[in-house]
Amino acid sequence: MSYEQLLELDARRAFEATHRFEDLALFHVPFDELTGAASTEAVLTRMAGREGRVAIVGGSGSGKSSIIASVLGPFADELPEHVVPLRIPVAGEPDETVTQPKAFVRHLIATITRWASPDMFSQAEREELERGASQQRRRAGVETTRRFHIGAPAWFADAGFALEVKSTGEDIERAASTVDVVAESRRMIDLFRAHGRVPLFVIDDSDHWLRIPELDRSPLANAFFTKNVRTLATELACGFVIAVHDDYLDYPGYIETESHFSTVIHVPWFETGHAAGPIGKILQHRMDVHQVAASVEEVFDADAVTGLEWHYFTGAGGSLRDVLQVADRSVQHACSDAEQRVTKQLVIQALTEFR
Repeated sequence: MSYEQLLELDARRAFEATHRFEDLALFHVPFDELTGAASTEAVLTRMAGREGRVAIVGGSGSGKSSIIASVLGPFADELPEHVVPLRIPVAGEPDETVTQPKAFVRHLIATITRWASPDMFSQAEREELERGASQQRRRAGVETTRRFHIGAPAWFADAGFALEVKSTGEDIERAASTVDVVAESRRMIDLFRAHGRVPLFVIDDSDHWLRIPELDRSPLANAFFTKNVRTLATELACGFVIAVHDDYLDYPGYIETESHFSTVIHVPWFETGHAAGPIGKILQHRMDVHQVAASVEEVFDADAVTGLEWHYFTGAGGSLRDVLQVADRSVQHACSDAEQRVTKQLVIQALTEFR
């Protein structure tokens, strides 16, 4: 590895830990591939096609959102074409939306209506969506993407269907003040099914409530599970995928609602190894996506990879996001020190900065 190549690696930010949800599928290495067991992506794909109710359990940064983006995103080649994933954000919503079923269902319908309404996007938003889709196709090396997928309004592929969805959503929103909005919202699900499509509601940001320092958001999470997850399962009777932080497993709200999930997928943990192990493969994939012509062994000493693995099991607690942050900072230090490779000492130096 030359110093110039290391500078190129840093300039392209190959190990940048945080990406938009829409980009996660590009950087994800399937856990089924890393572990050699078809127990993660394969299970989610199968359950999505069956209108399953899936909890994906793991800590912050462990890969929950990446799994969802990989299976339900534009490059998923196993997901049945009739499945229409619908991403419903909750992290930034008012507490009422998260804790009250009527408010939550209104938010759900409003989100679907907006995705189905190209006129509701500004010109800048439309250009950004089109630019992002083009970049995804180019970097993934594919010419086509799924007709319906999470993360982008692919509704434009079927203008007639989008118009019906928009019209139905607007009707429901207008009637929401005078009728039972939950019962009325079943019309939207029936519309999808009448067109031979299966709506799949996806909530991938529900663990963000735990990231607010010095603020106990457990009442919010408990209410979300006992009220809104129950509503999705029993009142709307639809398929859904929800990211569940592993801390939630001990919450009374989750315990009470767990029976409503048809499948619980735990994000796998890796075994310790060497540069050719899972951590090394993830780093290599990042370099390949960014078109950096080098191998992991050329960039990182074996001891440096071992140090990153140690961090994964100890300080990072299974967070791949944290491991990538340390790898990224280690590369920056190597560039600053004019090193030819990332050494164990540089990894240690980076680790001290995140403590």
